[in-house]
Formats: sequence, structure tokens, C-alpha cells
Amino acid sequence: MKNDIKGFLCEHTNQAVQQSFWRHRKREITPPTGNGVIFLGTGGNPEATFTQQPQTAGFIIAAGGVRIYVDPGPGAVVRAQQMNLDLGMLDAVYISHGHLDHYGGAEGVVEAMCWAMYARRGHLLAPHNVLDGEGIISYYHQGFAAYAGYRGGPQVIRLQAQQPITLKDVRLTPIKVYHSDENFGFILDTGQLTIGYTSDTNYVRKYSTPEGLVEVGKGPHKGPVMDLLDIVEYRCDIKEAFSAVDVLIANVTTHNAWLHRHITTLGLAHLLQGSHVKLCFITHFNHVCVEPVDLRGLMAQYIEETTGVKTLAAYDGAVHDLDRLLECMGCPK
Repeated sequence: MKNDIKGFLCEHTNQAVQQSFWRHRKREITPPTGNGVIFLGTGGNPEATFTQQPQTAGFIIAAGGVRIYVDPGPGAVVRAQQMNLDLGMLDAVYISHGHLDHYGGAEGVVEAMCWAMYARRGHLLAPHNVLDGEGIISYYHQGFAAYAGYRGGPQVIRLQAQQPITLKDVRLTPIKVYHSDENFGFILDTGQLTIGYTSDTNYVRKYSTPEGLVEVGKGPHKGPVMDLLDIVEYRCDIKEAFSAVDVLIANVTTHNAWLHRHITTLGLAHLLQGSHVKLCFITHFNHVCVEPVDLRGLMAQYIEETTGVKTLAAYDGAVHDLDRLLECMGCPK
């Protein structure tokens, strides 16, 4: 009996190892067709990170023949498995800044992209402090400390504002935004479609109230803004960059709270007025947008009615065909 068990274990372990080797270390890459976005998770900020309401797994853009996983927060690989997504097909992992809800799942995603760290493939795009200064992503996952046969890893590219990065036939341009020491949104240009991502950013600088002007971020009160009449000063560079894209993915966090660190739907409505944006997604919701009342649909409705720009609230697990959406809206490809 002992020898029978030993033989069974040896044989089936050998079979499993061979199957695993080919499954995770070598495969045919099928480029994506068309343009789309998959929201694995739509939550942001610490409360969403530890409650997972909404989930903090970020999103994948498939456009112009490349797949980019953007801001894979905690739960990224779990959500990918639940959605039956093969992360080994990724071309790049993009981390906008060094906050847990934006990088917490990145190392697992890198291992998948690099075929269990046996392959030199894919790109890791992140700010300097994420890669070097704070050591948020390990040197091993940057491909610099291979050991025990794991000699794979990504090509590491440090983000610099307005310095385009070429991924196959797609150009990604990092855009400096205002939230942490180093933080970058981006504009992705396929040659036929431009997609913008704001990441987390302050937008409103000053606004008027019945009592006078308020400078955002000054004074002890940084909670919900209840008396805004008009936005009188804002980040002109943010508006200029993101109002020119076809599709915008905007991290709003809330409707009217924490304006000193987030764009909010109040700020986004201002940004979109007079823009060329055809389709906007709002995401990166704090848990207060979900409970005790789910406000996400109304937040999108507010933006669309204020600006005339088609706006959709992102939900965990949503898959959007951008070509089809734009075609249904009557927009030329």
C-alpha cells in the first residue's frame, strides 16, 4: 500500500507540474481586438481598502492591441480569477501613485504577467518613489533580484510628466496630477481613440459661497462642501489635458467631500463643460457613495445633466465595449 501511494503521488505530481509549466510559463498571446475597459474594482480610499465596498481591484484597458492593468489594488488577482481573466496576457501594469488602494495587488499581477516570473515580458509603469524611494514594489517584482531560477520580470519604466511611452502601436503620456508627492494620470492614444485617466487629483482651488470665497485645503474644515455657488479657480492644466480626450475615466471619490485631494463630481462637472469628451466613466468611490444610500447612479446623472456628456458610473465587474458604446451614441470610430 505504501509503495502504491508513493507511485500515485509521484505520477500525478509529475503530470500536474508539466501541465502547470505550460499553462503559466508559456502560451500563445492573442492581442485584443477593439477597445474596451473592464472594471475589476471601483473602490478607493482606506475605508474601501479594508471593507472592500466597493472592491479595490482597479481596471484593465484593452485598446489599440494592448492590455494595461491600471492601479491593481488589494484583491486584484482574486477578482481576475473570479472574472476568468488571464493576467498572463497583459502588456503592462500601471501604478499611478503609492497608495495601497492603487498598488496593493500589483506584485501578484506582475507575477502573472511575467508567467510566474519565468518570462522577461511586459512593462511596469510607475512613479520613481513607488519603485525606488519607498520601495513599495520589490526589486524581485521589478526583475532586478532574480533567484532560485525565477529570472523573469517586466521592463520597468519610471513615469515622467509629459514624457510619452510607446507600447506596441499605442502612445501613453503620463499627466502630472495633484494628490501625493508623485502621482500621474495618463492619456492613451491609439491613433483612432484617446482615453484619459485622471487618477486621484485635486481640481478645485477656490469656490464662492454666500459668505465669500473659500480656498480649498485651507483651514481646519475639509469635509463635505454644502454651500458652493461657483468654482472660481481650478487646475487649468488638468482641464486642458483631460477635456481633449474621447473617453475619460475619472476618479471622483465622492460628490462633494475631500475636494483638497479628489476631483469629486462637482469638479468633474466643471472640467467636462465645453470639453471634447464623448463618454465618461466615474469610479474610485469611497464607501459613503454606497451606503447607507447608493449614490453612484445619481452622481453620474448629475454630471451628464450638467454637462451633456454621456456619463456612466462604474460598478465592480462591469465590462464595457467602448467601440459599441460610442457607435450607439452616434460617434464616429
